[in-house]
Amino acid sequence: MKISNYSGPQLLRTQVYEFLRTELKEEKLQPGMFISINQLIVQLGISRTPLRDALLQLQTEGFVTFLPQRGIRINELSQQDIEDFYEMLGALDSRALLAVVDKIGSKEIDGMKAINHEMMANISGTKFSRYWDLNTAFHDVYLDLSSNVPLLNQVNIIRRRLFEFGKKDWSRKMRQMNYDEHLTLIELIEKRQAVKAADFMRDVHCIINY
Repeated sequence: MKISNYSGPQLLRTQVYEFLRTELKEEKLQPGMFISINQLIVQLGISRTPLRDALLQLQTEGFVTFLPQRGIRINELSQQDIEDFYEMLGALDSRALLAVVDKIGSKEIDGMKAINHEMMANISGTKFSRYWDLNTAFHDVYLDLSSNVPLLNQVNIIRRRLFEFGKKDWSRKMRQMNYDEHLTLIELIEKRQAVKAADFMRDVHCIINY
C-alpha cells in the first residue's frame, strides 16, 4: 500500500495512523512483534515524519513502545492490564451513562433492544469482529448523547486496546452473560433508575467474570 504524499501533513499522519490501526486489528501486526520504521517508509512510500508522528500517537495510546536500538514493539496485554482496562472502562462508561440517562428516550431504548437481539442471534457466530461491532453499537446508543469529548476519546482507546488488539473472542458463555447484562441495563434505564444503572455498568458489566 502506498499513501499519497500530496495529502496535507495532518491528513497524511491520520492516514498512516489508520493504516497501522488496521494492520493491528487484522493481526498483520501482532503483540510482541517489532515494527521497522525504515521498512514502513518504503512500504508506504512516505517520509519519516508522518510515520513517526502516527507511531508516537499509538505509543501515547498504549499500543506500541519505542525501544532504543530495537525499533517499535507492539504491546501485549497481561491479565492485569486487562483487569485494569476494564476497571477504567467501567468508571468512564458509567459516568457518561449517568450524565445522559435523562436524554435516553424510546427511540434509543428500541435501538438498544434491537442491537442486543441481533447480538443474541450472533451468540454462536465465528466472527468476533461482527459481535464486537454490535457490542460497540449497543453502548454507542447512549454514549453518542454525551458531549464530553475527552471522556469519549478515552473510552474508545480502551475499547480498542481490549477488543481490537487484545482478546479476539468471547466464549458462548461470555456472550450469553453479556446479552443478559444488557437486558438488565436496559430495564434499569427504562425505569429511570440512573444511579443503579451506572452502578451496574461499573460494578457488574465491566467486571471480568470468566
